[in-house]
Amino acid sequence: MSLIEQRNRFLSFAFASADVLVETDEDGKVVYAAGATGPLGDPCITIDKAVLADRFDRTSRPIFKALLKSIKPGRRAGPVRVTIGGREVKLSGWCLGDDQRIRWTLSFEALTAPADIDPQAFERSAAEAVLKARDLGKPLSMSVLVITGADDLERQIGPEDARQLQHAIAAACALTVGDTGVARQVDKGRTALIHESNADLAQLKSDIESILAENDLQECEVKIDSLPDAPDLEPEIAVQAFIHAVNEAADSSETFDVQSLQQVAQDMMDKTQKRMQELRTTIAGRVIEPHAQPIVDLASGKVHHYEMLLRLPGGRPISESVNFAESTGLIYEIDTAMTEIAINFLTEDFDRPSLAVNLSGKSLANTNWATKFLNLLALAKIDRKRLMFELTETANVKNVKAVNKVIAKIRERGHKVYLDDFGAGSAGFHYLRDFPADVVKIDGSYIRRASRTARDGVLLRSMVDLCKALDTKVVAEMVETEAQVKTLKSLGVDYAQGYYFGKPVPLKSLSDPRNGAIRAA
Repeated sequence: MSLIEQRNRFLSFAFASADVLVETDEDGKVVYAAGATGPLGDPCITIDKAVLADRFDRTSRPIFKALLKSIKPGRRAGPVRVTIGGREVKLSGWCLGDDQRIRWTLSFEALTAPADIDPQAFERSAAEAVLKARDLGKPLSMSVLVITGADDLERQIGPEDARQLQHAIAAACALTVGDTGVARQVDKGRTALIHESNADLAQLKSDIESILAENDLQECEVKIDSLPDAPDLEPEIAVQAFIHAVNEAADSSETFDVQSLQQVAQDMMDKTQKRMQELRTTIAGRVIEPHAQPIVDLASGKVHHYEMLLRLPGGRPISESVNFAESTGLIYEIDTAMTEIAINFLTEDFDRPSLAVNLSGKSLANTNWATKFLNLLALAKIDRKRLMFELTETANVKNVKAVNKVIAKIRERGHKVYLDDFGAGSAGFHYLRDFPADVVKIDGSYIRRASRTARDGVLLRSMVDLCKALDTKVVAEMVETEAQVKTLKSLGVDYAQGYYFGKPVPLKSLSDPRNGAIRAA
């Protein structure tokens, strides 16, 4: 090897302070590798001139290919974030110009999961990026990339081409935000970007238009609207408010143009921030009045336990606030607060009735929250059979594996786990398949309709039979009449909940259910 080759190789490696140095030809085929190459797979990845792109996770390969295409002599490309085996890696490339080789450096981050595995990855990364930029005095902006007509790509160009196109768009966004920013696809037509204010958004727009044109999609319009970071907001709140504002804008009937979007989005962020602070103050100050509704054992006619319900003073329901909390991340604080209240209630008197606490699927999928939650349970000095948890269907659980790990640990500690609202919305048969649980709660709409038509009765019976076949107990919700109770008993339903047995009452008013005036089944 010549001195020039040695210089080029190790100058690149030293300049990057990276874990791995890889040399490829112009097509991305590996010709040399050094450093901690273990995570790349083979002990020596030069065998058969392996393609470097194949060593990355599938979702990161388009990013590498876009970076390879953008390489110019004498200039560094990147760094950008990619993943290898779910682990984040900073990737940079150089072509020094006096040979045809491209030198890549890879620097492994701490063990973290990408956004498609960890739903909170974007929020965390974005908040960290905002905080770092503020510390360095570098202004950031938050942008929304909108591609009209992108929601129908699969029909227009086929599923596989649509998938590849979305990967190419994601790669272009990753290159634009670079190592200091983050990007997340909100849906098929929108991508949220956190980036330095001087990022070349015009070039990004041009690149995406070219990608669309290559797929004969010139009729799709590309827009990028931006607003500056709000330094008076905490980084986490600024990011959460931005994402919520993006979703609100998409769900509303308003039509925003480039000139008005910034002001409208800022107004939405201000309103979101105000509402978030109000709800956070309510939770932190325990300015809430939890209620509890009885769930009755149909065989014995006695109260089995009570479901805790979040209420404002006076018993006012706040279901709208719960939905808002899920969209902004405040649901974590709600779930923690309700669990703490339940533990304190059961700790103060061992004769008090058993309780079930609702947990959002979004909370269970958040690894940081789950760790703190499990620690909270570990320290609880209670009879664990008397504290149960209901997995609510309101959050769209994407990371089934992560949630199941938390559910398993909850059950290992002696707590029963219920699946709420089976049959409602997206909580279909896959709900039973994906989540191991001890008890399933059938959505009340099926209970109400069961006596109306033979078809509705068959549906309810089939749901109960399915749960029984899976050796899972069943709770029927919204039970309001004696006739419904008789029907449920005949079907073999184990428990029932509804106004027939009692309305929600303040948790603090509960005494031992043996002394309560609950209607027997």
